[in-house]
Amino acid sequence: MKKVIVSLLIIVTLLSLSACVNRAEKYTSPSGNKKITVEYDFVSRPCVIYKGDCIWKYPGNGFNEEVFFDVEWTDDDTVKLIYNDESHNGKYYEEFEIDL
Repeated sequence: MKKVIVSLLIIVTLLSLSACVNRAEKYTSPSGNKKITVEYDFVSRPCVIYKGDCIWKYPGNGFNEEVFFDVEWTDDDTVKLIYNDESHNGKYYEEFEIDL
């Protein structure tokens, strides 16, 4: 019984730690020549990573829930990050244009 309890505690601890890890999503430009990664911290603030460097960070406070930003490529050198919380009828809509 002691082994089962210890095993369960280890599993719960590992799951808790994995929930705190940054989320990352990769995107490729329409031509396929450029790639970015949008990485979120533990309060869902995005950071755009291009060629290994963070070229843009979300300027506001974090979020109380897990959120995702939509990524739209304007062209090969410009990307838009769009946050649209539909549960609040567009009240918190945000759009950021980022030049690579």
